[in-house]
Amino acid sequence: MCGLDISKLEIPELATHVGMVFQNPEVQLFSVTVEDEVAFIAENLNYSVEKIKKCLDFSLDAVGIDDLRERYPFELSGGEKQRVAIASAISVKPEILVLDEPTSELDSKGTEMVLEVVHQLNQAGMTIILAEHHLDEVTPHLDRLIVMDNGRIIADDTPHNIFKNRVFDNIGLRPPQTVEIGLKLGATRLPLSVNDTLKILKNFPAKSLPLENVEQMIRNQGQKIVEIKDLYFNHHDKKVLNSVNLSINKGEMVGLLGPNGSGKTTLALLLVGLLKPDHGLVRVNNLDPQRDRGKLLQKIGFLFQNPEHQLFCDSVYSELVYGLEGEAGFVVDEIIQIMGLEKFKNKHPLTLSRGERQRVATATALVKKPEVLVIDEPTTGQDWYHVRSFMNMVRKLNQEGVTIILITHDMRVAAEYCQRLVVMKDGSILLDGDTRTVFSEIELLSEAGLKPAPLTEICIKKGIKPPFLKLNEIDVESYR
Repeated sequence: MCGLDISKLEIPELATHVGMVFQNPEVQLFSVTVEDEVAFIAENLNYSVEKIKKCLDFSLDAVGIDDLRERYPFELSGGEKQRVAIASAISVKPEILVLDEPTSELDSKGTEMVLEVVHQLNQAGMTIILAEHHLDEVTPHLDRLIVMDNGRIIADDTPHNIFKNRVFDNIGLRPPQTVEIGLKLGATRLPLSVNDTLKILKNFPAKSLPLENVEQMIRNQGQKIVEIKDLYFNHHDKKVLNSVNLSINKGEMVGLLGPNGSGKTTLALLLVGLLKPDHGLVRVNNLDPQRDRGKLLQKIGFLFQNPEHQLFCDSVYSELVYGLEGEAGFVVDEIIQIMGLEKFKNKHPLTLSRGERQRVATATALVKKPEVLVIDEPTTGQDWYHVRSFMNMVRKLNQEGVTIILITHDMRVAAEYCQRLVVMKDGSILLDGDTRTVFSEIELLSEAGLKPAPLTEICIKKGIKPPFLKLNEIDVESYR
């Protein structure tokens, strides 16, 4: 590395050459304030006070968290923690920056901001090595794409050549949606971004195949299972939720979207009784999460954003069987097979990768077959094969009557699987409607730091109404 033998270098010397952002930002955060966290490397390299301040101001501003300077890192949202970790890593502008899934917990605006900073650092001469499953936003910035499978490099080429040769097809990865559009329409040059698509596919189909009825709010007309009225929640005098009103009927599959720090996870924690509201009413299946917590736990399942927060047994099997009775073995074996955890059955959950731990945590939420399932960012760190397997299983549960509340930053997952979307901003509900209608509100989404998946964005920019949500809605014949 940089012409040096890393086995002979001490950590302080390594830190001047390479910065690292881990997949789970919590493992590298330890200071009392964000400012202390980001200044730590420069301080330990014995920089002058003036130089430390310059490093601090640069990195906080670069990732858009200057307003979080005095906050305690572990009180921040997952996406905000990720930005703190990135700010720390870039603070002394190392020669090499290694990022492991750096955008997995970021909203659209945060992703664009971080990638723009990384791009500028790269243009200034910094080498960037980025491990990533979600390539829609990342691909336009890449010079090379290295594909690994089972510990081996199976391809190393330009992004265009990798996608043209269909390297991803057999290893469970998902190319950018613009590439999928180009492949579907037989483009000779594959578009790597939305702007590429608008230039290359000038005759993009103005027609779609028959769509679902977008005028109809796709809501089950049956029993109301979640009811929230005039809900307020403050944390250390900071308003987190502000007059939230929401009802969800039994059998709905609702996507909960919003920028980092908008209150999505707080709302979920109030639903399952892990937080107490300052004001307002919360009911799940007519149960009060505070008063009826014991009964509620039999009705609702919850998957934390960080899987480590709910894993405590010494094996995957023990984790799943914990608290079950009767036919526990049959149920657990079924869930283990569905989640692809057979080879990890006897392993300690905390020895697994982030994506594998996520699957274990998901399995623990499913074994009790709850009536309501609240899932917080389940696709973080997962490849497309496991995302699709998991979401197909969630869809099957929903079809069997389980009400799903899915918190996600993955707009493609929201577009493909959710019937209804609720968009939050600054602790309030900004949008609530069927998925196609919500994704058509591009200006309001932008106000919340969000944007729809590339296919929908292309349709809106081309003036196609209603916009497409899924690739199978494109009328290929109209393009030819």
